[in-house]
Amino acid sequence: MIWNSFGRRQKAKDYKLHKNFILDENSLIYREIRYAISHNLDFIANLGHSTFLVSYNGIRFLTDPFLSPHIFGIRRQKPALRPDLIPSVDFILISHAHYDHLDMRTLRRLKRETTLIIPENTKPVLGRTYFKKIVELKRFDTFSVGEISIVALPVKHNKGRSLLFPNTDTVSYIIRINDRIYYFGGDTAYFDGFKEYSRLFNIHTAMLPIGGYEPTLLLHNIHMNPTEAVKAFRDLKAEFIVPIHFGTFHTIPKFVKVEAPLKHFIDEVKKNRLQNRAIIVEPNAIDLCLE
Repeated sequence: MIWNSFGRRQKAKDYKLHKNFILDENSLIYREIRYAISHNLDFIANLGHSTFLVSYNGIRFLTDPFLSPHIFGIRRQKPALRPDLIPSVDFILISHAHYDHLDMRTLRRLKRETTLIIPENTKPVLGRTYFKKIVELKRFDTFSVGEISIVALPVKHNKGRSLLFPNTDTVSYIIRINDRIYYFGGDTAYFDGFKEYSRLFNIHTAMLPIGGYEPTLLLHNIHMNPTEAVKAFRDLKAEFIVPIHFGTFHTIPKFVKVEAPLKHFIDEVKKNRLQNRAIIVEPNAIDLCLE
């Protein structure tokens, strides 16, 4: 069932309007995800921007789900998998309430018999939207269930969503599943906190943003560039880095080609001889974690 941003059922013609920006059951990414799940494979799927579907040991989590065709009139560079086709997950993690990371249109179309993890002061944004469990975490708070624990950590990024919700916090997450620790960086500029996190956690996979840094004059205090992302990876002392937050949107469209975050990230990885430690998953692609 398809819903609009007000929670009402959306007419089919509204959905067809953006059909070129939506992937259905016949798409390769959907079939690859279904195959991986049916064969109990660990994987990381990039669904665009900071929306990643991760599965490890049968536990699945989804990060910052944004699967709408456009944001404020800016269309996606690549189409989005239809939200109702996303498989059931154990957790949905929201790093902050900015519109490109907390998208109510997407949340209302997902399977919601799950636990939604959000930063402090973010629950009012959800209104009456239902989830099986909603957990609001303050910085350094931990949510645990069974062999899984999730810790909210500070980042360097601006708070707030709008004039109505000016105090929503911005965090990153440590996700511990059995013996493996993922770090989801959300949205952040480079800061020394990464060094502290390496002392607190033995991180296996660091998911770090690499895009949205141009124009640098305006954005260097809230977003990392690829060079800074690699520096953060080294600070975190993680085994692997997965670049996120690229190839889908840009706040100022004319800078998309100028920025070229993935190209610069690959160059930086080669420069630092980290080819064997970088897991590059482009939008609408999946990586089967076989290491």
